[in-house]
Amino acid sequence: MGKRASTRRRVLIFLVATVVFLGGLLIIADWDAFLGVIAESNWVLILPALTMTAVSYTCISYTFAEVGQLMDIPIRRNRLAGIGFVSAVLNHLVQSGGVAGYGVRYALMQRERVSLNDVLAASILHFYLTSLAMQAFLPLGFLYLLSNATLSGNASIAFGAATIMMILVFVAESAVVFRSETRRTALGGIGKLTKRIFRKDLSRPFMDFDTALDRGVGGMRRQPRSAALIGALVLVDWFGSVFALGFCFDALGSPLKPSVLFTGFVIGVMAGVLSALPAGIGVQDGSMAGVFALLGVGFEEAVLAALLFRGVFYLVPYVVSLGFYWRLAPRIAPTHETIP
Repeated sequence: MGKRASTRRRVLIFLVATVVFLGGLLIIADWDAFLGVIAESNWVLILPALTMTAVSYTCISYTFAEVGQLMDIPIRRNRLAGIGFVSAVLNHLVQSGGVAGYGVRYALMQRERVSLNDVLAASILHFYLTSLAMQAFLPLGFLYLLSNATLSGNASIAFGAATIMMILVFVAESAVVFRSETRRTALGGIGKLTKRIFRKDLSRPFMDFDTALDRGVGGMRRQPRSAALIGALVLVDWFGSVFALGFCFDALGSPLKPSVLFTGFVIGVMAGVLSALPAGIGVQDGSMAGVFALLGVGFEEAVLAALLFRGVFYLVPYVVSLGFYWRLAPRIAPTHETIP
């Protein structure tokens, strides 16, 4: 049994154990509240919420598979989609800037001789593409909130500044992803800073990363049908997650207007992402409830719907994803690999 293969397996076991532990803590923390909300809900309308959740995760998973195919990653599409699913669930569950999910992706893909730079490039391109809808709708959500809610002067200034900042961030991200000159300038600056602080030259890894990302972006330009498919998957993924939240409100007997639903969703989810807490615990629920309350929704109903959404969109997929690890893990099982 080769030492390298044995090390890979130990890393994977550690990652899976960490996922199980973190997910277990989250379920224990939320279980009583989730059961209480379920008891007050219309079970029939929870099923459409679960269906929309399945649609959303299917789309985000196959978006990763399509990005991987464009980058010529030598893994079958369905297997890439499975890897995309478990890592997306983990990234939703553990807000860590993608580190947790990307680490699992690398552990699952390295057996196929996929380099770390290729995994990172595919993950960053996938993250950018799947966040396009959110970033596009977030300024609209802020503008809708400013136009339809009664806010203090300071709150209006803060939301206005947040809107402008998100537009600038979106433009900067797009420039880095799609303009190789801008990306190389940014990577060069990061490389110089890293060398000055850590006394380590990372120019070669950065160059390899830039080449890998160029391959993905170039693939989208050369294959417009694949790019169009990715765009369609991103939109269906985003609308599926929004409709899942909408059905949670319906299940509690508090249906919302689409404009109110979209506004509360984008602001609440983004607040959860920026909080860096597991699943945005507390921050996402509170932000959603607060925004919905400003737009005329009862605060108690909004809190219950946010809790139900967390259970449907985070906890249930986590439990389902555990079975995928064992399905994906055998490809990483140790082989008779020798070290010269």
